[in-house]
Amino acid sequence: MKIAAFYENIVYGAEKEQVCIEEVLDELKAQGLQMIYISLESLKEKEEELLQLFREKDLAIEGLHQHFDFGHHPEDESYKEYIDTALRVGAENCLIVPGLFSKEDEENRDEIMENMAGAVKKAVAYGKERGINVCMEDYDSMASPYNCVNGLSYFFEKIPDLKCAFDTGNFVCYKEDEEAAFLKFADKICTVHLKDRSKSAHMQGDVGCVCFDGSSAFSAPVGNGYIHIKEILDGLKRRNYDGNVIVELYGYEDTLKGIKKSIRWVRGQL
Repeated sequence: MKIAAFYENIVYGAEKEQVCIEEVLDELKAQGLQMIYISLESLKEKEEELLQLFREKDLAIEGLHQHFDFGHHPEDESYKEYIDTALRVGAENCLIVPGLFSKEDEENRDEIMENMAGAVKKAVAYGKERGINVCMEDYDSMASPYNCVNGLSYFFEKIPDLKCAFDTGNFVCYKEDEEAAFLKFADKICTVHLKDRSKSAHMQGDVGCVCFDGSSAFSAPVGNGYIHIKEILDGLKRRNYDGNVIVELYGYEDTLKGIKKSIRWVRGQL
């Protein structure tokens, strides 16, 4: 297992601390960072410049992530460019967030879910032809119909070749057991987002995930919250998992310190 971090988290932290991205990448590399996880949107803004930067820092691209609106636009074939980009830059997986629900969408829930599943199925087939794992995660929003075990299972049942980007900290939306979810989806996992949670904010400005009961789950440096991440890492090792792990700190304002702390902790577990 190699350790990656979200490019968007790194940029946010660098801008907040007013330090250049090159310096931050050097610091993170010294802590144990080996790969970058980046959105298609961020990559397309300055692809050649970023690829050159990552090469200079000896950081490979772990995977790409991107939002779509397949529920309302099932004919959208922009996933082809997405997957082709992943192949071109050496990423092994593409995370698809296929769409979110508004209150008005509830009236047509079944149709929208079928639209999402149909489009994702086509993307998975396209990715399979090109050797790219197309995956979905337990996306942490109450507007997401796949923020829980049952919601994610709906897509895996309809799309057998769909892979799982397992996010350790997102099953809190419905207070589900992340270890039980891991056991259910273990055979589908192609990449892992390591997200820890705290019941309280670390500092002013931290934004938490709002759960079904109105409570909030805040981001925490990996290994410093209440999510059973060590147990999940141990489970991955027992299964000879050959993918990577990505530390994630959206909503945690002390971002750079959080990333460094997370990488150090994860490195000690591998």
